[in-house]
Amino acid sequence: MIDLAAGVLVMVIEFTVIPEKRDDFIAVSTEQVETVRAREGNRGFYVLVDPKRPDVVAYIERWDTAEQQEAFFAWWNAQGLSEKLRPFVSAPPRISTFETTD
Repeated sequence: MIDLAAGVLVMVIEFTVIPEKRDDFIAVSTEQVETVRAREGNRGFYVLVDPKRPDVVAYIERWDTAEQQEAFFAWWNAQGLSEKLRPFVSAPPRISTFETTD
């Protein structure tokens, strides 16, 4: 079960991927799971696939603060990971940000 304590920042990032390249997108993403989970303030990072839509992959991220998520995203970009994933997607990601309540 996912722990969703009050005040936790939850981000859902949905990617439209090229179906034939979904496995490549997933491989790059899952290589980073443990590294992301070890970052300060991270409470969870998950890579999800939609079995009925082969062109959709989503990330769920949980962070203690927005600043920690922003620092993570700066690191992600500095590692070149956004650029590495770009050939596998067909549109910009859709990002939804939530904050948990009690």
